[in-house]
Amino acid sequence: MKQKNERCIICHKMHNDVDGIKLKNLSQELRTLILTEHPDVSEDAFICLDDLMDYRLHYIRGMIQNDSENMKMLNEKVMNSIETGNSLVNDVSDTDTTKLTVGEKVADGIAKFGGSWSFIFAFLFVLITWIIINSIALFAKPFDPYPFILLNLILSCLAAIQAPVIMMSQNRQEKRDRNQSDSDYQVNLKSEIEIRLLHEKMDHMLTQQWQHLVNIQTIQVDLLNELQERMEVLEKKGS
Repeated sequence: MKQKNERCIICHKMHNDVDGIKLKNLSQELRTLILTEHPDVSEDAFICLDDLMDYRLHYIRGMIQNDSENMKMLNEKVMNSIETGNSLVNDVSDTDTTKLTVGEKVADGIAKFGGSWSFIFAFLFVLITWIIINSIALFAKPFDPYPFILLNLILSCLAAIQAPVIMMSQNRQEKRDRNQSDSDYQVNLKSEIEIRLLHEKMDHMLTQQWQHLVNIQTIQVDLLNELQERMEVLEKKGS
């Protein structure tokens, strides 16, 4: 097969057509890279193997550098998100405590004391003492003889007052629980969104990395084929 000479668009030297390749026969990435630096040439232009190898190495270095910059930018975004991100978790107990009115504080205190063993023991002590004093009449006539009508009245008044006070405290506790539930929902929602975004980023990175590996492998295969062809040409010339 007769060989003809071609002029390389990079080094502008004459080469045999077997020592180079047409731009249209290159991969899209390499062709785009060369045409970007030399927009005045066409796809039918010729490039020698030496200059083509330089461009392939340049393309590989560019991909590696681009991947490193993308990873750096991703790490910076993650760090900035951690440093500047506002937490959705609210300390509901502290917020409610700082905004309590006097009545709410009194209601909480009464409810807290009324549901403790201290109140039970104190109440039993007063009740037993009341009954003993009015039963044996140590010093004078009993002020509340059996069946202890005054004691029943006091107990009824205490129950009538204590019940709504405890309900007031329970209503505020229910409101605090509802606020805590809303806060938990916001946190869970944000976590779900961030997990989805993280999956999308990982899928994008894997797809991009896979494509880059395929491109690098293609370039390596082309380089090996060209080296093999040049070795065959040199062997033919030597023989």
